[in-house]
Amino acid sequence: MPNPATHLIVPLVLADIWRDYFAKKKFPLIYVLIAGIAGLFPDIDVAIAFFVRMFSNIPFSMIHRQFTHTIFIPLLFLAVALLWRKNKKALLLFGAISFGIFIHLLLDVLIQGTIMPFYPLSGLSIGLNLLDIIRIDGRIFFAVLDGVILTAWLIHEYVKHKVKDFI
Repeated sequence: MPNPATHLIVPLVLADIWRDYFAKKKFPLIYVLIAGIAGLFPDIDVAIAFFVRMFSNIPFSMIHRQFTHTIFIPLLFLAVALLWRKNKKALLLFGAISFGIFIHLLLDVLIQGTIMPFYPLSGLSIGLNLLDIIRIDGRIFFAVLDGVILTAWLIHEYVKHKVKDFI
């Protein structure tokens, strides 16, 4: 499972890249931050599992990556964004949330572990487990990944947005 920092940094950086290079109209940076924070949302079930386990013997695996790791959640936020597309703030808010959650699911599927994207309608479980395939320790991989992405992003911000003017 990717670190919480990875789930925050990856959607944040991808949203910022989209904003800087692909968006026809620049949108406020707050939506980049919202996308990053939304990347943490699916793992709210870890906190829920902690409290549930205090009062029951339900295994962690029966709670984590169940309801909050389905494709229905980002699709719901995307649907709300599209329904309110005439309201630019609502479109950006719900679009950013949908994007952050979707990137979280994608990271979980690609890198380590599995998700059940159609739960509770289907028990189909998918995951490539790339770290297992290439035999890399996840703790080291995610620490390095977070450091590399964060460093590259900070360099980008320094050059592109002239952050040095504020130091």
